Amino acid sequence: MRIVLSLQIMVIFASLVMGQSASNLAIGTWRAALPYNTGLVVTQSPDHVYYATSQSLLQIDKQDQSPRFFSRVDDLSENGISRMAYSQRFSTLIIGYESGNIDLLDANGITNINDIAANTNLTGEKEIYDIFLFEDSLALLSCGFGVVQFNLKTRLFEQTAFTGFRTFQSTAFDGQYYLATEEGLYSIPLGGFFQNFSAWKKLGEPEGFPASFYSAGVVSLNDDLIVVVDEDLIRWSDNQSETIFQNPGQSLRYLQVSNGQVVAGYAPSGFNSGTVYVRNADGQEQILTGGCVGRPLGGIIDESGRLWMADEWLNFRMVQLPGTQCEQIQYDSPFDFTSSEIRIVDDAVYVASGTILANQSGGSNGAGIYVQKEGIWKNYNFFDYPAMSSKEAHVDINTIEVDPQTGIIFAGSYYGGLLEIEGEEITFHQKENSALQGAVGDEQRERIGGLVRDRNGHLWMANTLAPNPLVLYSADGDWKSFRPIGNTQLFKGLVDHQNNKWFVLGSGGILVYHEGIDLLSSADDKVRVFDSGSGNLPSSKVVSVGLDLDGEVWVGTDDGVGVIRCGDVFDTSCKASRIVVTQEGITEALLNDEEVRAIAVDGANRKWLGTRSGLFVQSPDGLTEIKQFTESNSPLFSNQINTLAFHGSTGEMWIGTEAGMMVYQTETTSGGDQHASTVEVYPNPVRPDYRGPIAIKGLPRDGNVKITDIRGKLVYETTSLGGQAIWYGEDYTGKRAASGVYLVFSASDNPLGDPDTAISKIVFIR
Repeated sequence: MRIVLSLQIMVIFASLVMGQSASNLAIGTWRAALPYNTGLVVTQSPDHVYYATSQSLLQIDKQDQSPRFFSRVDDLSENGISRMAYSQRFSTLIIGYESGNIDLLDANGITNINDIAANTNLTGEKEIYDIFLFEDSLALLSCGFGVVQFNLKTRLFEQTAFTGFRTFQSTAFDGQYYLATEEGLYSIPLGGFFQNFSAWKKLGEPEGFPASFYSAGVVSLNDDLIVVVDEDLIRWSDNQSETIFQNPGQSLRYLQVSNGQVVAGYAPSGFNSGTVYVRNADGQEQILTGGCVGRPLGGIIDESGRLWMADEWLNFRMVQLPGTQCEQIQYDSPFDFTSSEIRIVDDAVYVASGTILANQSGGSNGAGIYVQKEGIWKNYNFFDYPAMSSKEAHVDINTIEVDPQTGIIFAGSYYGGLLEIEGEEITFHQKENSALQGAVGDEQRERIGGLVRDRNGHLWMANTLAPNPLVLYSADGDWKSFRPIGNTQLFKGLVDHQNNKWFVLGSGGILVYHEGIDLLSSADDKVRVFDSGSGNLPSSKVVSVGLDLDGEVWVGTDDGVGVIRCGDVFDTSCKASRIVVTQEGITEALLNDEEVRAIAVDGANRKWLGTRSGLFVQSPDGLTEIKQFTESNSPLFSNQINTLAFHGSTGEMWIGTEAGMMVYQTETTSGGDQHASTVEVYPNPVRPDYRGPIAIKGLPRDGNVKITDIRGKLVYETTSLGGQAIWYGEDYTGKRAASGVYLVFSASDNPLGDPDTAISKIVFIR
């Protein structure tokens, strides 16, 4: 087939420029959006300090403090790192998890050792509480069920001593292994019958210890064994014990030896700062409290005498010993891993973090709001904005909207009303200065369970459990509250193409509301409730709602999804319908028995449905499964999906899971009726070693795309997914394109008039 170029198309071709995709992700790949502001565990190599966070791993260069981040996206096995150690002999970081899983990180990447985690015969906790390196090649893992020997050279488990209770730390001293447990301190000769725990000796009064005690740690330093006896530090040698540190009212959180010094961290039960105790081999001591010490969780001393601390409070902390001057290190990231709602407006990402529990009470989440603009995160919470705390408005901010004209952020708190954020200024709208009301039975709190901004710029609020639960804050600054139905349990929803407002009803179903001609009067309002009876929803327990590109409303329930496809949703004959699919010969309703917690629509009108069992991607009509992502087949942090949002200009799907946020690069972007001002091709040129997808972006939605060689011979033809088409550089027979210039002809699907057309080019280098 030959394609003749018209003069019109040639003029368009001359005006085109080629660029790179706005996203830095390759199609089909993932990126983490995790917090990096608190360390839970810390260790070191000669060149780096490693901090474990709640969901990931941070590597800090000791010289310039430059970071490198690791998560499941980078092949870590899971979240929940509990302990780490570094073997210099094998240049390997050993990562232990709460599940008993182990990752080995070295120059070749990450190797998973899952023998403990996968062993169903093990009884007791599998959490790895400590990793002790004996002669830098044998790792002793203290676990909830006992202590395990792992050989780093062979990467095999050698022996296990099953204790029947938790073991917290081990060490080697004076020809013996020592094991600190919840039942006291045990020892066995290095060549003894390790795996027979009855052969281990329990140390007690004859050795200078109490008859019974709880031991959370044991380390050795030169001629001394340092043992935790209940909460006290005991120096023990030659059956003689000496108390070297007591800290009443605080609990030991860690005990380590590094760079020839003992480091122990204690934390109180309240919100006061803890204590870090440092002792060198000569018995010289330093006690740190306040300043750099918040609630210590770990500490190591490097070769320069710097104490790097993992602390429950904000930031990664470091003190140059023997001083107390604190250096706090911050890295750009969202404040926390929780997310309840994500909005994307003008290439900026806005995240509400708060929690509303199943019983409609708050989750006491104070993480606030995270905003990413031009790749930089800004966080709004009570640490940087104390007034949020004084107004109780920082608690459970669960819903967010943005005015695209002014950039003003509106955020709803489940404790303290509406926050209006303009730059650094925050205005608090509560019952004293607005139409918001306190919840019945909890009048002091104005509960906002949802926000939607309509097509006229008016903000509508679900003032949950208030006497008048629907509240208007108009574009002109007017306030008005309504009670459209008896049900006051309103939660987050959406605005459809007809400017109807949809709000989830906590007691069952979903409310549809239209204000009529008179904005401030309820006389001409329209109201409708869809539930399993009157609306034919799969279930009356509605959890989520989404609007597709054709104006159809998809309703997520605890028993799959229902779709409402009506010209007039207030017509009582309008009912929801279920999508019926056939998989492996079985016909049933789409996601039958699944709780659909989040719904998003990508540029190709495909439906992304988040559940407790993972993320499902369905065709525009819902009948065909395109993809399914779970923890087992993808880097997904958690199978529980809480919120979804599609970034139309980049093609990124933002995914809020129970264990943190992440981004997936879809094959689509948002497309209009016509081409964008420029059509971009990436990568371009295509290098000899590249075999991935080539993205053609800036196309009209569902546009026809033909790719030819420079002589006009057709090589490939496809339809754009939203505003983007994908080509893998092959013709219909699978033959790889040769070196040269290829032309991309694209046209909109416009049955009512002349199609909008464009030409771009792709250069192949072989």
